[in-house]
Order: sequence, then structure tokens, then C-alpha cells
Amino acid sequence: LIEDKLYTCSTIMFYWGVDKEYSQIAHHNVFLGGEYKASFKQIFNEHTLPEIPSFYVHAPKRTDPAAAPDEQDTLYVLVPVGHLDARSHQDWDVMVARARQTVLTRLAKEMGATDLESHIKFEIVYQPKTWKERFNLVNGSAFGLSHNFWQVGYLRPHNRHKKYKNLYFAGASTHPGTGLPIVLLSARLTTERILKEMGTISVQNMARAALAAAK
Repeated sequence: LIEDKLYTCSTIMFYWGVDKEYSQIAHHNVFLGGEYKASFKQIFNEHTLPEIPSFYVHAPKRTDPAAAPDEQDTLYVLVPVGHLDARSHQDWDVMVARARQTVLTRLAKEMGATDLESHIKFEIVYQPKTWKERFNLVNGSAFGLSHNFWQVGYLRPHNRHKKYKNLYFAGASTHPGTGLPIVLLSARLTTERILKEMGTISVQNMARAALAAAK
């Protein structure tokens, strides 16, 4: 049963359009919280936001000038948090507000972005409920099934349904596993399996045919 599986954590996401450029914020930035080991327990066992959360900030304009207008910025913030759990006390409004304040405070203190909040002109927020309701992710788990012993290799859900032979799967919760590069590999493996089992041309031959047609 889906409910019996072990799932990955979720995330609180902030997508900010900012009318000022903060060049001191690099393309990729990782901020680690205190009590790192305890934070894993709070995320994976208590399904909550750690007392001092870690987070990641992405500033795509550093390598792609088209990501924001001149003298403005686009920032993407990812804060790991526990997935939805009916047995845990989860006040997401409070946790989202606390995560946001933590990010703003540390960016001000450590990166000198003291006026960032006043320059945020556009904001989209995702949290576990968003992942569940908008994208149909079980428990709002942003990365699908976890990689514990019973959910890796042959024991991970296969990419073809056991009963309905024409039903195939691709994504984080089937082979090979989670993470964007691995999910793309999952799509390739599933595509190759479909082509092989349907007796059609291979992915490589399809790619060659497409390249030849484009010339």
C-alpha cells in the first residue's frame, strides 16, 4: 500500500522577484542550521521545521542575465521540512512564517542583505500542502519514496505495473530513485523498455532519425 511506504521530506519554497540586485548572493548558497543531527530528527521523525533550519538559496541571474531585469534579482529559497503527518502537530502558517523570517535574518546578517524584505515585490510560497494538493504528491513529500533498504534496487517499485502490462511508470518513486538527474534517467529507462517491449526502434535510433531530419 502507498500509505505503508517510507517517504522523503518535504520543503517550504519561496520564489521572490526583487526590485534590487544583491550581487553578494552567489549563484548557489547553502546555510546550515545549528544542531545539525537534531534537525534531521525534527524533519524525519517529528515531521516539523527544525528549531534552526538549514536552507538553500539560488540566484540564477549570476549565470543567466535574462533571469531578472537590469538591477533587479530573482531568488529561489528551499527550506527542508517534514512531510504531512496527521499524527504530528503541524501549523504550517506558523512554520512558513518562521522559515521566511529565518532566511531573511540570516541573509541580512551573513550576506549584508539588510533591506531584502522591503524589496520583495513578488512572492510565491510552496509548502507540503501545496505539493500534495497541486501536484498529487503523497504526504506532500517533495522527493517521492525514500531510499531505505526496502525501497532500493529490486525492492523499489518497478517501472511497469505487475498486473497491467501496458501501464508504465517514471519518476522519483520508481527506478532508479529521487533527484532530478535520476528522474530523467528513470524516464529514459522506461522509454527504452516501452520501445523494446513494443518492438519499435531504440531511443538511440530515434535520436539519430530526429537529428537527420533536422539537417
